[in-house]
Order: sequence, then C-alpha cells, then structure tokens
Amino acid sequence: MSYLCYDVGGTFVKYATFDAQNHFLTKGKYPTHSDDPEQFFADMADIANQNPDVEAIGISFPGFIDVTTGVAVRAGALGQLDGYNLIDHFKAHLTHKVPVAVENDAKCAALAEGLNGNAQGLDDYAVLTLGTGVGCGLVVNGKLVHGKHFRAGEYGMSVTDFTTRGFATLHDMASTSALVRAYAKLKGIAYEDASGEQLMGELADPAVNQVVEDWADHVAVAIYNLVATTDPERILIGGGISKNPKILPFIEAALEKNPFWVKDYRTPVVLCKHDNDAGLLGALAVAQQSAK
Repeated sequence: MSYLCYDVGGTFVKYATFDAQNHFLTKGKYPTHSDDPEQFFADMADIANQNPDVEAIGISFPGFIDVTTGVAVRAGALGQLDGYNLIDHFKAHLTHKVPVAVENDAKCAALAEGLNGNAQGLDDYAVLTLGTGVGCGLVVNGKLVHGKHFRAGEYGMSVTDFTTRGFATLHDMASTSALVRAYAKLKGIAYEDASGEQLMGELADPAVNQVVEDWADHVAVAIYNLVATTDPERILIGGGISKNPKILPFIEAALEKNPFWVKDYRTPVVLCKHDNDAGLLGALAVAQQSAK
C-alpha cells in the first residue's frame, strides 16, 4: 500500500510517494505552471500516471479550499486557478481511477504535526506558520476547523493594530516577510538583498535585535488572541523562520509582557517538527483519510 502526495507552491510543486508506515519512498519537484491551468493539471497527472498503483492521492494547496468538492474558491498565490475544481481537472488527465483529496496548505501543516510531529496525541491545537504570509491550521476536538466558507484559520487576515496601522493585517506585521522588510529598511538595502538568515546572524547588533523584538510583539499578540479564542492544548510555530532556534525565545519573551497571558492564558508554545515536508505529510494524512 502506498500513497502519492503533492505540495503545490507558487514556484514549485513538490511530490512524494509514501509507504503504509508514513515513510518516504520517492521525492521530487517541478516548476509550477499555474499561468497555464491545463499544463498545470497535466504536469500533476504525468507524475500520477507513472504511479498507477497508489492507494490514494493527497494534495496540499494554497487558498480557500472547499474540501467537499475540490473547488479552489480562492487559490491564494495561484490566482489563475480561482474557481477551478482541482480534483475534477486533475482526474480528467489521469489514465486510471484513484481517490483524490485536497486540503489547504496551512491546514496540511497542522495535519502533519498531528500525524507524526509535535502535536501527536493532541485533540486541540493550532499551527501558526510564519512565512511569506501568516497561515494557521486549527484542530478542535480532533478535527480540522474549516468554517462555513472554508476560511477558518485565515489568521493572517486578522487586524490587530488598528489605531496605529489601520487595516494592516498580520500578513503585514507578523510574517517572516514583514521581519525581513523591517530589517532591510534598517540597513538601507533592498528587500531582495536581505534574508532571515542574514538578520539572525546579526542579533549582536542592538538595532537588529530591536527589529526582531518589535516583530515578535506582533507574533505574540497573534498567539494570545488565538489562545483566548480557541483554548488549545498547544501552539506550534512553523514556517521558514522557525528553523532557527533563536526565534522562539523572542516570541516567549514577548508573550511574557502580556499580564493576561501570565495570569490566565499561558499555553505551551513549541516549534513544529516538520518544515519543508509539512505540506507533503499533511497531504499524506488527507490521502489516507480519503482511502478509508
């Protein structure tokens, strides 16, 4: 028994096959051709048609995903695919019948942590991904929360600093992109010439350290509001910046400034186990469910 899984991103589509024990069998990637929808689905099907014996297929995809039909209500960064039924268009290019399921990418990150990551055995937890934007996957009573219009967990759209920054969202303030942008401004360099790795290597500079502290304050507000709303057993932080172990102490210190956190709402905050493979492992959980 094996499974085929895809993690669709704006630049590349990663794919992998897994055995019944959740072990990788094969891995690969190819450029995302979202500008040509038919080519996009043909590329996916080409991989699937080379693996006709898999039990099921799972897809991690950005945006608002109607998991009951497979429609990308909003396709995130892949806007050309807005409104497409991802499952139907994909299956139209397949040479064999196989169950196919699709799920939002941040929700897949949450599923990955529950499958074999740092949320194993938990019924209530949230994964907050800090990358180009801010993503979130909520698990309540052992189940993903989708919402009526499949927008639950679009936490990056939260407005948390209205009196100072108007309708700026957490995407604008708490993402890794926001952190790097603030660092680039401090250094007087182009955003394209800055990176999180570069920033984290200069923490001895008090000005750089302050940039990270200011950013962590926004992340801490996001975490506090999430805990006050959902009362999870654990908050997990994912995304590229979470690979650096120096980042969590900044977030923890920012949370300690909040007296309500200290008094009543303190909740364990840990880093995700999975990083680059989170989407694939979440898609695996989706595939396994669809095969039942």
